[in-house]
Parts: sequence; C-alpha cells; structure tokens
Amino acid sequence: MPFYLLANKSAAITGGTTGIGRAIALEYLRQGCNVAVNHLDLESDAEHKQSLVSEAAALKQKDEKAGRLIDVAGDVREPATGKRLVEEAVREFGGLDVFVSNAGVCEFAEFLENETSAKHICSHWNLAKVLLEGLFQEKPEIWLWC
Repeated sequence: MPFYLLANKSAAITGGTTGIGRAIALEYLRQGCNVAVNHLDLESDAEHKQSLVSEAAALKQKDEKAGRLIDVAGDVREPATGKRLVEEAVREFGGLDVFVSNAGVCEFAEFLENETSAKHICSHWNLAKVLLEGLFQEKPEIWLWC
C-alpha cells in the first residue's frame, strides 16, 4: 500500500530499466513520483525497457495517484546525455526534485587499473556538473543522491 511519500515530486534515474534502478523507479512511481529513466537503448535491453513502460502504465491505470514515466536514451558518460536527461525531466514534470545516479557496470579489477571505474567517475562528475549548473541558474531545487 503506497503512502504517496513522493507525491508531486519528480526524479531522474540513470540505469533505470534494470536491476536496482528499475526497482527504485517502480517504487517511486507507486509513491506518486514522476520518473525519467535513462538507459543506453541497447537492442538487448529493449525487452526490459518495454516491460518497465508496461508496468508503469499498469500502475497508473490501477492508481491515478501513481507517477508518470518517461525514458531518455543515451550514455551518461557523455555530458550531453546528462544535460538532456535533466532538461527533459524539467520540461515534462516542471522541475526535478531527486536525482539517482545509478548507472554503471561491474568489472572486477584493481580500482585504479580499471578503465570502467574511470568512466564511471567521469559520468558521475558530468551529471553532478549539469545539476550544479542548474542550481546556480536558479532552476528547481535538486537533491543529489549518489
């Protein structure tokens, strides 16, 4: 039973079509939050994205207080993707209250010798930069969760 803890809020979630990101997205929707999920738009993930869209629609049909879902494709290692994700969430929902930086991959290696770790750090930096620029331009209040 939802308590609508996030009613009238909006969130952007990177890596939001599978795993932990998907679980967060679905619970936020149940709690009344509008959600923009980012994904790579890989052909191999199309089924995951479609099932998330279907599940979000079913939640909304069952409960009119549930949030709306939009998806924004792109690689968050690219600064333009993070900017587009934030801009689309703000345009669709009128603001952005929560940002969940969840995208990433698991590759077991020594941290500083792992090229993926460097890319992951870079994507977090690019997203944080976009969000901070928005704050300094007096855009909607943003909570940064990393």
